[in-house]
Amino acid sequence: MTLLLMVRRARRDLAILVVWMALVAFAVTLAIGQPRLLQTTVDAGARQAVATATTNADVMVTATVSPHQDTDVPPLKPGEIESLDAGIPHRLPAGLRATYAGNTLSVLGPVTQVSTIDGSAPRGKSPIAVQVAMLTPQNRAALRLADGALPGPTSAAGTADVVLSAAAARASGLVVGSVARVSTDPGATSSSGGHHVTLRVVGIVGEASGAESQWADTPNLWVPTVPRGSSSPIQITVLTNEVGVNSAASEYANPFKATIRIRLDPHKFTATLEGTVNAELIALAGNSARLAGETGAQLGVASDFSAALADFPAQERATVAQISVMVAGVLGVAAAVLLLVSRMLVLRREADLALERARGASLGSIFARTLAETVITGAIGAVVGVAIIQLAYPGPFVQTSLLGFVLVVAVFAVPVQTVLLVRGTWAGRKVPANRSDRVDLERRARARRIAVELTIVALAVAAFVSIAARGLLETQTNGVDLLLAAAPLLVAATITIIVLRVYRLPVALGVAAGRRSIGALGLLAAVRAQRSIAVLPLLALTLAVALAVGGGLLASTVSAGQETASWQRIGADVRVRAAATSAQVSAIASSPGVIGATAIRSEDGLQFRLTGGTNFASLVAVNPGFAGFVRQLPAGGASAAGIAALQKLAKPVPASRALPVVVGPDFAAQISSENVGVYVGLKFIPIQVVGVTDYSPSGFLGSPFVFVDRSALSARLDKAVSTDLVLVNGPGASAAAKTLGASRADTHTRAAWLSAQRHLALVSGVDQSITLATLATALLAILALVVTVLSGGRERGRSLALIRTLGLPARLGWWLALAELAPVLIAALVGGVIAGVGIVLLLEPAMGLRELAGGLGDPTPTVSLTLIAGLAGTVVGLLLLAVLVEIAVRRRDRLSDVLRVGESI
Repeated sequence: MTLLLMVRRARRDLAILVVWMALVAFAVTLAIGQPRLLQTTVDAGARQAVATATTNADVMVTATVSPHQDTDVPPLKPGEIESLDAGIPHRLPAGLRATYAGNTLSVLGPVTQVSTIDGSAPRGKSPIAVQVAMLTPQNRAALRLADGALPGPTSAAGTADVVLSAAAARASGLVVGSVARVSTDPGATSSSGGHHVTLRVVGIVGEASGAESQWADTPNLWVPTVPRGSSSPIQITVLTNEVGVNSAASEYANPFKATIRIRLDPHKFTATLEGTVNAELIALAGNSARLAGETGAQLGVASDFSAALADFPAQERATVAQISVMVAGVLGVAAAVLLLVSRMLVLRREADLALERARGASLGSIFARTLAETVITGAIGAVVGVAIIQLAYPGPFVQTSLLGFVLVVAVFAVPVQTVLLVRGTWAGRKVPANRSDRVDLERRARARRIAVELTIVALAVAAFVSIAARGLLETQTNGVDLLLAAAPLLVAATITIIVLRVYRLPVALGVAAGRRSIGALGLLAAVRAQRSIAVLPLLALTLAVALAVGGGLLASTVSAGQETASWQRIGADVRVRAAATSAQVSAIASSPGVIGATAIRSEDGLQFRLTGGTNFASLVAVNPGFAGFVRQLPAGGASAAGIAALQKLAKPVPASRALPVVVGPDFAAQISSENVGVYVGLKFIPIQVVGVTDYSPSGFLGSPFVFVDRSALSARLDKAVSTDLVLVNGPGASAAAKTLGASRADTHTRAAWLSAQRHLALVSGVDQSITLATLATALLAILALVVTVLSGGRERGRSLALIRTLGLPARLGWWLALAELAPVLIAALVGGVIAGVGIVLLLEPAMGLRELAGGLGDPTPTVSLTLIAGLAGTVVGLLLLAVLVEIAVRRRDRLSDVLRVGESI
């Protein structure tokens, strides 16, 4: 009997159940896909950070190599270092082993000086410094023999057979068959006295294609260092085998140094592995015994991994924070819409449930029967959702608690609301006849409602206080930040409570106008408008609007922050590291498309003698037009007072007086007008502060700053101070800056920096999350509105049928839907805008907007009026859609059927 009843109900309510299962599938895809997108984003960010670090992320393991055991810490023999190198990958900790990409071994002797070549002093003006490196199985395979042969298996004592590159042979004059005598004592320069080793050239080698990584730690092998003057030596590196190292090392005063470079594969990194590898490197730097194995050697472990990826942890947490807000908002809207659809289904079955209860069915049996139905339909929807997300976006399950939240709502929404409806209908409570008792009951109900509302408000306040106290940099989370995720929901709930309290005040004006209108339609519309706002539709729509506003504000704030940061980091549209004369700067400034140009000179780390001691700062020498250039900067410039201070530098001051300078606010307090100055080289120059500016080029120069006129500085140094940095503004800046002939590495454009920042994996992931969340929220909001229209359709149908008996035309029935839905949408728009703006403003310190913007400070939250106007237009469109749905539904109504069936429909 129970099964038959469930089948009949399911057949009758098939359309609603299909929508229900589709909604469950959609919610499940969101609960799985959004955390997966978050994890994918932070993992991609970790891989990008490691790839950007390049060789700085490599791990350097060092050891001493010598055939002698005459030191406190026994060095490794040449053969032992190769065994150690081969065993390193197996001894790495788990994180390093998971990201291991290979290792290279280089063994280098001390830098020594060639005394004679074939018995004669080296030809040429410059001496020759030579360094012996050991051939290993790896780098031997990376050689291409051009002439002669590789070192043989034997060697006389104190003699080593070596090979060198063609470039080193040309620079040093060595050829195949040459015999060089090398002084191995530090400071020895003659062929007599001290220790010597004989190097016999047996071959000339070239570099095999694609083997560059083998020689990263073997300098001067393929490109020797040839000095411009005659005082510095020509530096070359030669290669010998293990036999040669054993033979030569006995004559060296210092041992050879071995370096094992462990390369890490960026493609194998995840955000979790980034933290693991960083911790493992710190541990290995303190204790490298596990890498030494049975050799017992004392190894040094060093890496710039932590410094190269210093910005990533904060950027990762900022990404987690911002995506968490979007994830929570979308799932909150989905849960509210699930409750709306379930409510619609329960109300549709109200008459059946009343009959079932009248025939003696218990609340437990009704709950169990409804639960069995929702478990089946929910399971179908969940399976479909999992299948869709696995096909469209495969990956492991992440943050399963969110999926559990969706499934709990899907399973228990219908049974719980069914029991509450039946229990309320059959509670058996009687209304007291005494008026004071009725007032007391109302007062208690109102007190319980206020207590619930105050609890929600208190939770919202507590969440924001906790987030403000914790901040972004103190949070450690490997998934959606649940505290941040709860905050938008609590804000939306709080706004909904406030709207439910105050919406009757503005609606009362419309009600008063409706009651004064001619005819029954205006009066009926006014009454329905006064009772129109329900909790669930308002909560769903308010949260949807809040999420759209919050996501839009996040995106616009970060985008505007990136624009400001590009000016701070580059200083202009184009910055060129090059010297430029005044004529060149004037030519660039007059080029087509150039708004302004200036050249400066920056000397970092100069010592200043101040009132309370000494300090170090950057001395920035500027041209007279520098203040005008700063005034043109649209972002990252200075205030009017700061520009006026820079203009004071252009006033000529006799060289006999103190040098006028303009400083920043933090540096001004340390300088008085007497006995202060700056050391430029060996000369002390007295200075006098003539102004304080808020312009700070700290994005591309060292700070703090002291600005000075370049001509005035030149007059006090008795020599011209050249420029070393050129700043150019305008759309034609790139073309004009090319006239300086600087290399690409010395040319930095603001457009390139901005493009690189916006294409960071973390930034792109946040933008993608906001876009997807907005689209999903829009779909859910449309569904929520349609469900709201259909849920009130029966009552509006009866009302329309009644007013038709009074002679009013049926085509005016849309007016009832408009009067009923307009207050809900207007209230949701106002409340959602307030909630969205409030979320961004209140959570901004904990969301790390600075980390993704890339600037020097927190970006100012940008409230886009265009976005709000667009949302208002969208709300109007949704209202029109709702009216069209109502008109389509009412077309099937027949007056006779409605009046005959009455309350049983």
